[in-house]
Amino acid sequence: MPDRVLTAAGDGLAKQNLLAARGGCIGNAEVVDLMGLADASIVDRWRDHRQIVSVRDDAGEWVYPVWQFVRKHKRIMLGIRDCLAELPFESESEPLIFFLSCMEFLGGHSPLDCLRSGKIEAAIKAARQYGWRKST
Repeated sequence: MPDRVLTAAGDGLAKQNLLAARGGCIGNAEVVDLMGLADASIVDRWRDHRQIVSVRDDAGEWVYPVWQFVRKHKRIMLGIRDCLAELPFESESEPLIFFLSCMEFLGGHSPLDCLRSGKIEAAIKAARQYGWRKST
């Protein structure tokens, strides 16, 4: 579990803070443009198959944190999909909480920090531990 947990469940302000963290979020159309995709159905498939971090905003629209995209290469950051595959989803905010929470296990860094610095295996291991601890 994160040592310093960001919470979003039942707290509108906390959820807004999560959505605004590390550059904010973008909608389907912006993801299509950013990634050079043919249409939004690709983004929908990614979301449905847990291949991309997504959450509903206050208006009920799906939004996507910009920190997961590598703009230069038009792809999702390496390790995001692997971590998502290991995470339990008790709420749609769970991946945001996981990726942005600092963890002692990671030297006080967040899984996102690890992915950005190329420590993909460390982030995946953290996702496994996070999932394991959530299930006990």
